Amino acid sequence: MVPCPLLPWEGMLILSLDASVCPEKCDCSFKNVFCSEEKMREIPVGLPGNATQLFFVETALSSIGSGALGSSTTLTKLVFLNNHIEELEAGAFWGLPSLAELEISGNPLPAVSPGLLAGLPSLTTLSLSSNAIHSLQPGLFASACHLQDLRLRGNKIDELPPAIFHPLRHLQALDLSQNVLTELPDGLLAPLAALRVLKLSDNMLARLPPGAFRTLSRLAELHLDGNQLAELPAGAFAGLGALRRLQLQHNALGSLRPDAFAGLSNLTFLSLEGNQLASLPATLFQGTPGLLHLSLARNQLQALPPGIFANLSVAQSLVLSHNALARLPAEAFQGLVELTTLQLGHNNLSSLPPGLLDGLPSLATLGLEHNRLPRLPTGFFDANEELVRVGLEDNPWACDCRLAYLLGWLQVFSDPLLHVQAFCASPAALKGQPLREVTHRQLACAKDEGRDAVPGEDAPGQCTYSNPEGTLHVSCNATSCQRLSLRLPPPPPGLAAGPGTEYRGAWVLRSPCGTLQVSVLVTAQGPEVTTPPGLPATP
Repeated sequence: MVPCPLLPWEGMLILSLDASVCPEKCDCSFKNVFCSEEKMREIPVGLPGNATQLFFVETALSSIGSGALGSSTTLTKLVFLNNHIEELEAGAFWGLPSLAELEISGNPLPAVSPGLLAGLPSLTTLSLSSNAIHSLQPGLFASACHLQDLRLRGNKIDELPPAIFHPLRHLQALDLSQNVLTELPDGLLAPLAALRVLKLSDNMLARLPPGAFRTLSRLAELHLDGNQLAELPAGAFAGLGALRRLQLQHNALGSLRPDAFAGLSNLTFLSLEGNQLASLPATLFQGTPGLLHLSLARNQLQALPPGIFANLSVAQSLVLSHNALARLPAEAFQGLVELTTLQLGHNNLSSLPPGLLDGLPSLATLGLEHNRLPRLPTGFFDANEELVRVGLEDNPWACDCRLAYLLGWLQVFSDPLLHVQAFCASPAALKGQPLREVTHRQLACAKDEGRDAVPGEDAPGQCTYSNPEGTLHVSCNATSCQRLSLRLPPPPPGLAAGPGTEYRGAWVLRSPCGTLQVSVLVTAQGPEVTTPPGLPATP
């Protein structure tokens, strides 16, 4: 391999213009020069000789001739943004030994000559985004072996020479997104051992070569979203032990191998949204114990294998919205002890099993909107003390005695600032009434109707007792009362609650099951307020 050329600075021509002199159509501030004159057709003369940054934005420049910028040992950044550049002559940037960042973006530039980067030994960042480049010529990066960041986003590149990236041993970020690539040549990425971010989003890739990423042992982000991938080859991500972010959304994946993500122990973000997945292997996520965020939204999932998420003990968000889920096993989410967000909206769920959320003590946000739910099981949220936001809209809520638990929870535990667009679908007398406006006295059932066991609903004899003010609720079954929720009034003006402060009260509560007498004593003991576990209750 030819060593990367280094140019001596001695003997070069240096602009000796006074730094205070600024071209008529430009603005000069300290050592920065900004030229944005829509009628500017040529590089102006008289640029300050000690400028470090030079910008040409929205001018009429159509070509940059050889030597048009002169020579300077101080210029470190050069930007041509949203101009009309269609031609860059060879040697256009010769004589800029300190230039570290070059951007030529938003132009109708159709091609780049192989010698464009000659004479730029310090170049580390090159952006040629949003132009009209169709292909890259072999040898383009031959003298740019110190390049660390290469941006080719938003061009019309349809193929790449197999050896185009061979000189770029120090490249850390490569952005080829929003082009029209249909394939990756074998060995294309093999030389990029230092690469940390690879973006191939929004191309036309229909397949991945086996082992395409095998040498990228330092890669932390891989963006493959917005392509036409129908399958992933065996070992597609082999060698990517450092990978933390993998984006596969909006492809055409119809199935996944059980070991598709094996070895990705450091992966924290995975998106499979917007594919055609109808089922998932039960062992799919066994190799990704570090996942924090997982999206399976907008697929065709009809069921979930029991325990599929059991290995994701640190996951914080799981998105399953916009699928075809009709039912969930009670153990569907076992193992997700750190989960804070669960999205189940836009499915076909008509019931949810009791205990579904029992293993989610950290859950704070739950999406159930746009399903077919008439009610929720009594005690459904009892294990979720952090839960404050629940999406309930667009479900056919049956506002009878079996909805008492949900209404009680909404009144006591949900975020008071959260506007819930959820309405009764039945009975006729309450149809269209917002759930938050329904009182417990309006919840009626025919005799024994609320006591029949229905799969996914209340067990026999379950009822929620409450007072008309909605400040006290007790959930009971046929043999015991297990959950008490009490909204304490504020302390009297001028009296601050402290250690030893007591609050006591007695209530007569009613429900379709009967009447309940409850007395409560709350004593402040230091910084926390505790409630004695015993509840004198007489139904």
